[in-house]
Amino acid sequence: MLVLSNMKYSLFVISMAMLILFACHSTQERKTVHADEYFSAFETRFLDQYWKEYPDQSIAIGYGKYYENLVVPDSAAYAGHVQFSHRWIDSLNTLDSVGLSDNNKISFNIIKNQLESDVWYQSVFNSQQWNAATFNLSNESYYIIHQSYAPLDNRLRILSKHLENADKYYQAGFKMLKRPTRESVGLSAMQNQGGLSIFGQDLADSIKSSHLTKAETETLNQNVTKTVTAIHVFVDSLNGILANKNYVFRKFSIGMDLFTEKFKYDLATSLTPTEIYGKAMTEKATLTARMIRTADGLWSTFYKSKPKPNNSLALIQSVIDAISLEHAKGEDFFDSLHNQVFELKRFIIKKDLFDFDTTYPIIVRLMPAYERGVVLASAEFTPPYQKTGETYFNIDDVTQYPKEKMESTLREFNNYASQLLSIHEAIPGHCLQGIYNNKKSPDVLRSVFQNGAMIEGWAVYTETMMLENGWADFAPEMEMMHDKLKLRELGNVIIDYQMQCLDSPREAIMNLLVNELFQTKAQAEEKYHRATLSQVQLCSYYAGASAILALRDEYKTKMGSNYSLKDFHENFLKYGSSPVKYIRERMLQ
Repeated sequence: MLVLSNMKYSLFVISMAMLILFACHSTQERKTVHADEYFSAFETRFLDQYWKEYPDQSIAIGYGKYYENLVVPDSAAYAGHVQFSHRWIDSLNTLDSVGLSDNNKISFNIIKNQLESDVWYQSVFNSQQWNAATFNLSNESYYIIHQSYAPLDNRLRILSKHLENADKYYQAGFKMLKRPTRESVGLSAMQNQGGLSIFGQDLADSIKSSHLTKAETETLNQNVTKTVTAIHVFVDSLNGILANKNYVFRKFSIGMDLFTEKFKYDLATSLTPTEIYGKAMTEKATLTARMIRTADGLWSTFYKSKPKPNNSLALIQSVIDAISLEHAKGEDFFDSLHNQVFELKRFIIKKDLFDFDTTYPIIVRLMPAYERGVVLASAEFTPPYQKTGETYFNIDDVTQYPKEKMESTLREFNNYASQLLSIHEAIPGHCLQGIYNNKKSPDVLRSVFQNGAMIEGWAVYTETMMLENGWADFAPEMEMMHDKLKLRELGNVIIDYQMQCLDSPREAIMNLLVNELFQTKAQAEEKYHRATLSQVQLCSYYAGASAILALRDEYKTKMGSNYSLKDFHENFLKYGSSPVKYIRERMLQ
């Protein structure tokens, strides 16, 4: 009897404990559901007000509202932006972040980082005062005209309204500049000049084919003329600064303190700039040693019985030079990359690397004039709020380059390196990433507030992944070009840090790029120029790719025999362009 009574008592205790446990669990679930519902409503309100505050950004992401608004970039506007961020930070801090689901915790952190970043950018970094390329209406005007958010007539009416104060916009923008950098002034003048094409014959043809009233047409034409005149005045003013030999420009380097803060906001990584710089320097030595071995094995392929150089760096450079002679002609470069995109699509389908939607259009096109002057190629996603539309692989027209620069660029992006460029920018790099952002990510927030390290890290990761899976049939020439590209990504970190934090002279950077990173003179010139126009962004490639590769190894260990590469890719990309450290938390939980 005693045993039975104890047993009954034990069962009673266990039953009560289970009831309490289930009750607590149920209560927690209700709290989470309530917190998530409230946060979802908060996020929707916040994003709507954010795009109202920043209508130019609402246009870029395809929101479909507030396009007619144009913020005149004066001191009052920037002060208003800062106040806006503080108000929403206060509102965000009232939420029960602990009670949110794991997925919404990511969104909470993204919003918080974005708002704090906006405050820092506009009250501490103040790039609007020294980056002349900040001011340009070409890109948003292009999207207003060409996005499929409304019928043509309505788009033209919105464009007309948007351009009403274009003269005030450019006047305020020029007035805002306080000792801009020489490099940004030159870039802004070139891009705004190129952007005039947006308001040319194509727009005139659209107006002619529209059904606007006579009064609407006259008003639109007046506003377009006003905009074109304002751009000419702005460009002439910038060129006047460049021509003034006594003008004192701000130096392009921002220093360690600002670089560290920008690194924190832009990349959202657990590493510091100094730590990632140290890792890059160490890996550079390891990678160079591997390239020496590859070059030694390839020597006889290109140079037969000719004696090898005694200097190991000269050995690498000689083999690279030989491989680089195998390149497309200038007039064929665009077509060669266009064809590569089709081959890459077939490869990832054959290897079953992704759940790839072949119906989603990726358009390979010459880079628009208003985007030229920074990189050879780029990707342009379908705006996040538009679930259908085009994704662009933009390629600069190398036939417009001076002859020496064109040849140097073609050697840099030879028959092997150009394939890696197409992988990085198009398939399965940025363009595929953009498609997944639009079609697979559950929260548009991840697409509109993108993390730079995840974006660029993904594209770099795909280069390695594709070669691992047999693209180019493990050719040693491709291995050499890939290692050269990886060395360039390490070099991105090194020169970014050295130029922005250590004020390294141009001669030292060019020597590093050409003699230790094996870049052509044209590529080195372009990279140096790019590093004078941006900060931290060059670190994002290595920082992101390293984090993704580490996560893949951890995920493979977690999944064991159930692991597949396709499964990793699908799970990783469904979180959109979130910081990798947040994705890691979800995938390994």
